[in-house]
Order: sequence, then C-alpha cells, then structure tokens
Amino acid sequence: MNKRTTDAQDMRLIYAGSFLGNFDRIVITPLLLPASKGLGVSLSSVTIALTAYLLLFGLMQPVHGLISDVYGRVRVMRAALVGICVADLVSALAPNLGVLILGRALAGASAAALLPVMVAYVGDRLPFAQRQRTVASVLAAGAVGTAAATVVAGVFTHLWSWRAAILLVAICSPLLVLAFGRLPEASAPAPSGTSVSARLAMVFRIGWFRFLVAFALIEGAAMLGFFNFLNTALQAGGHSVVYAGLVTGSYGLAAVAGGVAVRALGQRVTAATHFAVGSVLLGVGYLVCVPTQSMATVLTASVLSGLAFALVQSTVQTWGTEVAPPQVRGIATSLVACAVYTGAALSTYLVSGLADDKRFGALFAIAAAVTVPVALVGPVARARFSASLAQRQNEPLPAGPPAARPSQQQP
Repeated sequence: MNKRTTDAQDMRLIYAGSFLGNFDRIVITPLLLPASKGLGVSLSSVTIALTAYLLLFGLMQPVHGLISDVYGRVRVMRAALVGICVADLVSALAPNLGVLILGRALAGASAAALLPVMVAYVGDRLPFAQRQRTVASVLAAGAVGTAAATVVAGVFTHLWSWRAAILLVAICSPLLVLAFGRLPEASAPAPSGTSVSARLAMVFRIGWFRFLVAFALIEGAAMLGFFNFLNTALQAGGHSVVYAGLVTGSYGLAAVAGGVAVRALGQRVTAATHFAVGSVLLGVGYLVCVPTQSMATVLTASVLSGLAFALVQSTVQTWGTEVAPPQVRGIATSLVACAVYTGAALSTYLVSGLADDKRFGALFAIAAAVTVPVALVGPVARARFSASLAQRQNEPLPAGPPAARPSQQQP
C-alpha cells in the first residue's frame, strides 16, 4: 500500500473524529428548550451548560496542544475520546441543572483536544499545498456532525428523551478510541528540555500569531457563538424540535458544499478571497433573521452560515498551522482555537438574556454587527500575511545563520 493511500485512509479516521467532536459540541443546542422544561429551569439557565462547554472547549485547547507536542497527537486524541464518553454519561444521566453543567463542562474540556490536535496532525502529515483542502474536509466532516446533531437530537427527543442524543455520543466514543489506535504518530515529541514557558514564548514572539489570537476572539463570536440560537429561535416561535433540527441541519450540508468548493478551487482562489466571501455571507445570514425568525429566514441563515464556516474557518485554522514552526505547531493551533471558542462562549453568555426574553431580532442584529469587523479586517490581514510569506519564501538564503521563518514577521 503506497503512502498516498495510507494517508487517505488515516485522514478518513480524522474526519470521523471531527464528525463526532462537532456532534458532541452542537447536540445541546437543540436541547436547550426541552432540557429547560425537563429540569424545570429557565432557558438562560440551561444556556450556561452550552457556555460552560464552549468556555472549557476553548480554554483547554492550549493544554492539549502542549501535551500533544510532547507525548504525541494520537495519544491525546484517544484520551480525549475516553473523556467525552465519561462526561456525556454524566450529562445524559444528570438529575439536575448543576450536574448537567458539570457534565457539559467536562465534555468541553475533553473535546477541546480534538480540533486543534487534528489540525496539527494534518499539518504534520501533509505538505503545505494539501493542507487547506484537507483542513476544509476536516471542518466539513465536523459540519456534517453539526447537522446530524440537530436532526438526531430533535428526533430522539420526540421519540424518547432529550437525554438520548447525548447518550449516543457516549456509546460511539469508545469505538473511535479503538479505531484511532491504528493511526501512526505524525511527528517526534519535542525535546524534553524545552519547557512549556519556552514554547509559549516562542509562539508569542511571532507578530502574526499575536494578531491571529486576538482577531480569532471576534471571529469565533461571529462564526460559532450566535449561530447556536437559530434552532432555539424556531422552537420559541412554536415549531417542533424535529422541524427546527431539520431546518438548521441544512448548515452541515452547506458546509460540505463549501468544503467541496474550497477543495475544487484549490490555489486558484486566494485565502483572503475565501475569507471575504464567507464573512459577507455570514453577515447577510444574520441580517435576514433580524425582522423575523421564520422557517424560511432561519433556513437561509443556516445555509449561509454553513457556507461561511467552510470558507472562513478553514482559512483561520490553516493560518494557525502556517504561523509557527513544527515543534510548536500543536500549541499554536490550539491557542488559535482557544481564542475562537472563548469568543463563541462569551457571545452565547452575553446574549442569553435576549434569548430568554425571546428578543431574537435584537440578538441577530448584534450578531450581524459583530460580523462587520471580521469582514473588514480578516481579508486584508490574510492577504498581507500571504504576501509576506511569499516574499520570504522567494528570498535567497543568506550565507550566514538561517533566516527567520516567514511566520515570525510582524503584521
């Protein structure tokens, strides 16, 4: 079996991990109203479970990234899947809101290892020219998991209980633990003498990395925070959890279509163009939902958000693999992802009161406003980074000490 075939088979396992990780992240979103009724608490109170997941999902990513740089990507991903299994058992069997929040927080802390370590694994295994297309496929698989979570959660809630879909993840996680056992480690561990502080200092000396982490907070709020309320808005408007899941599940199909477009276009369209088009689509989707949150407007917003996710998030994640050298790639990608999901957690918490009051028009107006700086700054910054990277790659090597990496230039 040649290397290309082996790589393709290994990437399919990574896609499966991305699917399950996103399924777990999104599964609570369509369950916010059913869980609030089942536990006898307010919608804003149950939203804390979502916020706790996103917050721990963001904050723990650098920890997992550091560990993966030292002990290996595959070990960390397998341990994360075991943690998801345990945490989702706690969530599914939660007798009250406190235990549900605890279970979702633990699930977020465990699942935090998957996305950044997977992206770092792709960066370790594949050459530069293949990375964005493969990262787009990883994200597309995750988007399918998002769609599946909304649909499955709705159907399972209708047939059995809001707890059933969470339990499903706990059952599937151990199966992936076994499957991931066949993945080879992608890179040698970092030297034992390299301390955590030294590796953090290495990445934070990179000017473009500092910019990307700060920018990712806003991008994460716009891309992954406000979207969570599309399903809830439909349910609050009187639609069943099943219909709401089917409508917002279109997000995943659109993200797959966007991922296919990214792969097909390849190097013919710049990353800055992907970013510009995607962020504009996202803003338009939110604006459509400002006057009314009907089946038609939420469907439109879900489709546009899915396309935007494929175009923008693949650019951000690939950017994270380009700004740091291989020996600290895990911590670099995890810090970027940390910023993305911390922004998402903050946005869901800050607007949860509007959702509780059913003021979804105001909520999506805020979402559209937050998307504006993302659409204005992101494409310009990405274009400048690409230009500086190309310039450094085209410069002849000096006779003396090695030149600084392109990623170490200041923005």
